[in-house]
Amino acid sequence: MDVRHKVLGAFLAAAALVAVTGAVVLQANAAAARDAAVSAAEQVARGISRDVALGLPPDRIGGTTAPLFYNPGALASYLLRQQETQNRDIVVVDRFGRILADAVPDEVGTTFAEDPDGEVAATIEDGRTRLFEERSDDSSEPMLQLVVPILGPTHRVNGAVILEYTQLYDQMMAATKPARRAIMAAVLVCVLLVALLGAAIAASITRRITSLTRAVQVIRDGDYSRRVALKGRDDIARLGHAFDDMAGRLERSAREILAKEYTDSILANAGEGICGVDAGNRITFANAAAGRITGLGVAGVLGADAALILPAADEGEGEGTLHRPDGTTVRVAYTTSTITKNGARLGAVVVLRDVSRQRALERDLRHQALHDGLTGLPNRKLFLDRLAHAMTRARAAGDRVAVLYLDLDGFKKVNDSLGHNAGDQLLRTTAERLVAALRPQDTVARLGGDEFAVLLEDAGEAAVRGLARACLDALNQPFLVRGRTAVVSVSIGIVPDAEQHSDADDVLRDADVAMYAAKAKGKGCYQVFESRMHEELLDRLDSESRLRDAVHRGELRLHVQPVVDLAGGGVAGMEALVRWADPERGLQQPGAFIPLAEETGLIAEIDRWVLFEACRAAADWPDTWVSVNLSAATLDLPDLTDRVAYALSTTGLSPRRLVLELTETVLMRDVTVTSARLEELRELGVRIAIDDFGTGYSSLGYLRDIPVDVLKVDRSFIDGLAGNARQQQLVSAVIQLGHTLGLKVVTEGVETADQLRLLTRMGARYAQGYHLGRPGPVEEQGQLSTNTATVRAGTVNVPDDFV
Repeated sequence: MDVRHKVLGAFLAAAALVAVTGAVVLQANAAAARDAAVSAAEQVARGISRDVALGLPPDRIGGTTAPLFYNPGALASYLLRQQETQNRDIVVVDRFGRILADAVPDEVGTTFAEDPDGEVAATIEDGRTRLFEERSDDSSEPMLQLVVPILGPTHRVNGAVILEYTQLYDQMMAATKPARRAIMAAVLVCVLLVALLGAAIAASITRRITSLTRAVQVIRDGDYSRRVALKGRDDIARLGHAFDDMAGRLERSAREILAKEYTDSILANAGEGICGVDAGNRITFANAAAGRITGLGVAGVLGADAALILPAADEGEGEGTLHRPDGTTVRVAYTTSTITKNGARLGAVVVLRDVSRQRALERDLRHQALHDGLTGLPNRKLFLDRLAHAMTRARAAGDRVAVLYLDLDGFKKVNDSLGHNAGDQLLRTTAERLVAALRPQDTVARLGGDEFAVLLEDAGEAAVRGLARACLDALNQPFLVRGRTAVVSVSIGIVPDAEQHSDADDVLRDADVAMYAAKAKGKGCYQVFESRMHEELLDRLDSESRLRDAVHRGELRLHVQPVVDLAGGGVAGMEALVRWADPERGLQQPGAFIPLAEETGLIAEIDRWVLFEACRAAADWPDTWVSVNLSAATLDLPDLTDRVAYALSTTGLSPRRLVLELTETVLMRDVTVTSARLEELRELGVRIAIDDFGTGYSSLGYLRDIPVDVLKVDRSFIDGLAGNARQQQLVSAVIQLGHTLGLKVVTEGVETADQLRLLTRMGARYAQGYHLGRPGPVEEQGQLSTNTATVRAGTVNVPDDFV
């Protein structure tokens, strides 16, 4: 049990004692009131007993008295008067217990039966006053009764007087009730005061003892700064003052001890070497780090000549190389501070730091910042720096500087099919081959991805072309990548006169332009930069920018070319074609902007526009289908089926009147994926056509595997048809094959009457070409323009003998 509980327990015991004392006082008060009531009742009862035994006093002097005991009438009158005047309930019985008089007349003559313990009989027997309680069924509270004997003249007990003193007892208790309340209140107040005082004193003592205890624990843990600062003049306060004084002395002593230990620990555990040198340049102090850095240990350093071990002992900072006894060297940065007194040099302090790893790391970081992490070649930043310096030197010396810009053709296919690790291996091998194919003084750099650059100094135009050819030959050889043979080529752009440019970035830009010209030429070759290439590039960028906004600005136009039913002589369908109303260059044919749209990814948005406009226009053409060309990018869209469904539902065009055309090249990229996508489209009800049939991957196999409905024979098979019997047989066979497979066959490029006659004889059903109808715009409400020379109100230029 702690001090607080003990003190609080003592005060609670005192409070309990006060409460017990109060209870005793209350009990004594109640007993005194009861005794007073009994005493008063006994006096009244004895007076009544005398009156009954001896008689009432005479009314006049000299008169005589007669006992009431023997006069029932007088006794009854006497008791009735007591009842009426004093409200006293009195019963008088004789020595045999018979009732002589009672406030209730009916009870007279009966034996008193309300004395279960025989107190009345005992009083008659021995003449002593007694108390008892009378209980009745009429009241839950007992009636307090007092019985006294009736003594005759000879002190013989003749009977007894029974007096109820309940009312008198209640009056006595009522009179003492305020006193009891006062006692109870005083006791309660004293108990509360004692408890509160005990709690306050216990809390005060406990708080100060706890403060001392915590301070002792803190000092035990080594913190000598703790103070308790207790107030007061009692014993605990004096103990606190003594403790604070002791803590202060301990703190001063500990500070003095720790100061030296701390200094020694710092010197011993410092990561930097620290040496003390005296005026004679001898090392008088060295920590463990100094011994480790020099390789001599502390014992080997102490007493040695500083000039033989340390890099220098002059004031200031520097860096040097230390040669250790084991033959190794370490790069050290040092700081020397001279110690002087009164102008005289007493010695110096030399601080050493091993910076070998730091310098190596700095070299690595510089290398990483300027070299490609995969191939180890210089990166773009270092290449541009070397190029700028080479250009400056070439201008001063009148030499030539050339730059080659190389881009691998087919690298993405290898990287996607064999994985990035294979791609990385291919790039490393490419770097090795380029370095081997060039001169030692040439700089080969990797610019990023599969792009490389070569800096050729002091090389004439013939030498530059020869080195470019060497790069082509080196990279045209097959690569062995992860057990597989990969074949790639390289396109090279050349700037042979880099020194004439004002900026290295401009040189690299022009080389890049020339490289793209080489790709456009057919890949696997090199191209020397010409100024027109830059202009063409700017023109291309401008066209791309304007084409991006063409759809949103409403510059696209829908043209259609009729597909003629040779059997009926009418228009069976229309092929939707797109034109660009370029505000700067006028109406552009598809060949002028579709390739650019495919390269930039704009073709999908153009295809969406053509699909919707063609469906909207065809909705007003009765019994005529419309065919729309889809690019490879559009076929790859995951929501292509939803786009087609939306166009059909919005325009109200029947799905059976929509034909989607795809070239053989697009269809054969991935037969499994293509077939699944085309099957989704056919489930909508639209039909699929193979455009330019016979010019791509012509194979009977894909006619079996890919769901198609229409074959469009390419125009190259129709040109020269009239004079070439073998070509006629080929076209006839294709037409018959299509009919056998249940496909519609449309021959494209019909431009002469002779071609039309031959195709009709071969059984061709549908044809398309300038001879039958030129492409023309669609007017509002979907009507064909009357400006189309060979299209008039839905009829076509078909000779009469073919109808």
